[in-house]
Amino acid sequence: MQKNRFFLTLLVLMLAMFLVACGSDSSDDVTYKDGTYYGEGEHREHGYEAAEVTIEDGKITNIVLKRMTADGQEVNYDEWTGGDRPNLKQIREDLAKEMIEKQSYDVDAIATATQSCEGWKDAVKNALAQAR
Repeated sequence: MQKNRFFLTLLVLMLAMFLVACGSDSSDDVTYKDGTYYGEGEHREHGYEAAEVTIEDGKITNIVLKRMTADGQEVNYDEWTGGDRPNLKQIREDLAKEMIEKQSYDVDAIATATQSCEGWKDAVKNALAQAR
């Protein structure tokens, strides 16, 4: 009986530790310093993603996502709205809106622009790191 109680207690403790370790990195607990912060995603051969994040009263109030060329110029989004290219103009607005609503960079990527979305998420994450 003593042995079973010990193992049951051990199992409960391990489960509790697992649940704590797997807890989400909730932005509800995070308060940021007010200001506007800039971050960039990984620089690749053909460019990178950038973000300007505005914090007011400790919360994300605005995010401007940009797709940059390799030489640091913002792309012309009108060239990314048809044919075999994703509509980056709309995608960046939708992604920014979702990040503001969730108060987090940790949102789902949009299927037609996964690489750009992941770059934008990294850029926002890097900007928010400065605001802590």
